[in-house]
Amino acid sequence: MKIAKKKSNTTGVGINRPRANQARKLLLLLLIIGITAGLIMWVMQIGEQAERTVTIVMIAKPVYKNQVITEDLLKPYDILEGEFEKYAVVDSNGQNKRRLILWEERNQILNSFAAYPLQKDTYAEYRSFIKRRVDNTDNVLYSFPGKELVPLEIARGELDAFKTFLKPGDRLNIQAIFTEKVTVPESDGFGGTVNNTVEIYQSETVFGDIMIADLLNSKGESILDIYSNYERLSIWDQAKLEATQSFQERTTPATLLLALTPEEKERYYFYLSKSNVKFKVSMPQRIE
Repeated sequence: MKIAKKKSNTTGVGINRPRANQARKLLLLLLIIGITAGLIMWVMQIGEQAERTVTIVMIAKPVYKNQVITEDLLKPYDILEGEFEKYAVVDSNGQNKRRLILWEERNQILNSFAAYPLQKDTYAEYRSFIKRRVDNTDNVLYSFPGKELVPLEIARGELDAFKTFLKPGDRLNIQAIFTEKVTVPESDGFGGTVNNTVEIYQSETVFGDIMIADLLNSKGESILDIYSNYERLSIWDQAKLEATQSFQERTTPATLLLALTPEEKERYYFYLSKSNVKFKVSMPQRIE
């Protein structure tokens, strides 16, 4: 009887296969670890970019139109880099152009002039500053053909809120707030109706984007006249005059003067006759 001999595995396939599988698993694990690490670094980089800030120029105090820009009117402010980039605009050549001013570039606007009123705690933009003052005397004339100068009866608190910004030639929206009696039908409880009179508050636009003809200070002096004399001075004399308390008081408005056509005047007096009427002013939003 012959006994079959078991052949030995001389090729080593049975031995190498587990090692090859283990190597592949290790390679796959290293690949997963590498991808995961890469994703973590990418997310961290995005997070760092999202939190990165730049320091820009912010308006520290209310600035009136044509005011000389000095260091004390500006302050540094940190904003996210992403927000800073959102303020960029595309020029006619298709290139991105920055609107906001970096704090390190503030010297570029020092001794320039405000192109229009600038409110406190707003971002400073290049377009907000000009090299020469805007002369309003060409726009606001003493003579208004076909119109009459009418003082606007407005609450002193309203003027105080805008006194830093307002100058002859500026434009305002005028709203009338008043009470009005209206008849409202109500059920009488027996299937019929009765008319009850109630008082409601109304808000309507009297004038939209109307130009200020002139402003009077508390002494009745024309602020247009004061600024006309002011424009004749040198820049240095103007800056010296602006720093005085007297000039600030003389240019603080107490009364608005509007140049109205007969139709506009009739409209104004129509609202003036309303019960408990109060006139509110707001500055139109600039679109640039």
